[in-house]
Amino acid sequence: MVRGHGVKTCAALEDKVLLLPDGLHSFAGAEAIMTSGRAGIFHKLLHQDAFGTEFFSNVPCLAYVLRGRETFFDADGEETVVASGDTLLVPRHHHMVSEFSSETGPLEAVLFFFNDAVITDFLAATSHGVTAAPRSKTALFAGSPSLREYVGALPRVYSGLQASPALVKSKLFELLLLLDLHDREGQLWRFLAHENSERGRRNIKQVMRAHALADLSVADYARLSGRSVSTFQRDFKRAFGEVPSVWLRRARLDHARDMVIDGKEPIADIALAAGFSDTSHFIKAYKFQFDHTPKQHRLHLA
Repeated sequence: MVRGHGVKTCAALEDKVLLLPDGLHSFAGAEAIMTSGRAGIFHKLLHQDAFGTEFFSNVPCLAYVLRGRETFFDADGEETVVASGDTLLVPRHHHMVSEFSSETGPLEAVLFFFNDAVITDFLAATSHGVTAAPRSKTALFAGSPSLREYVGALPRVYSGLQASPALVKSKLFELLLLLDLHDREGQLWRFLAHENSERGRRNIKQVMRAHALADLSVADYARLSGRSVSTFQRDFKRAFGEVPSVWLRRARLDHARDMVIDGKEPIADIALAAGFSDTSHFIKAYKFQFDHTPKQHRLHLA
């Protein structure tokens, strides 16, 4: 396993954001093995290159790579390379970008998503003498032959079956207990202890200011904040004094104005960065907001 620092950041990529685990149901190469609400197990098999896949993990996630090699970049530009046999822990509300090259063969992985009930039961059943859990972040550690056998069998045994919520919970719980047996440093327990302390609704202002430029729907923002759509819209109006669509439009246009003032990027690229696929539509919206077009703004500053 390899862990280091890279120069690429999530902000540099423009593809649509994949919200996990919900987005995996429509993601090419991913198949649900068993799910119950947001808890679930997915099998991922990629044969073609997949560069710049940007995603948010809405619940704690564990990814085990059966074969192949995948590279992840977080919002700080930190790079994590995950190879066959490695296990990657991704905290809830985490923003990353993944890249896969098929030059060395396909990528096969199994992704596990844990709800609060599974995490609470695991922490109650195990004790590591830790009274305070530090902030969790992505963690990478090597697997074991027994873990590989367990994970590798899941797609073969359960694919195509209609698993009950009780079975989903029991398989996720069993996986955590198996991992705990091999985790001598206790990083899994510390990771989940912090995730357990961070559950529930997030501060809506923090969520929006951190992710205003992401290609997300109102429903996606609601899930990120731990709310239903109706509750999110009500809390948003209370926090910002306007509806989400109006606030997002202005926030993205403000970002575009900063890029225009900087004077380095083409207008079409600025439009995409602000969430406008149509440049002419962007120019009209910009003029409506600031009383002049991006080009006029630059000429005025020159």
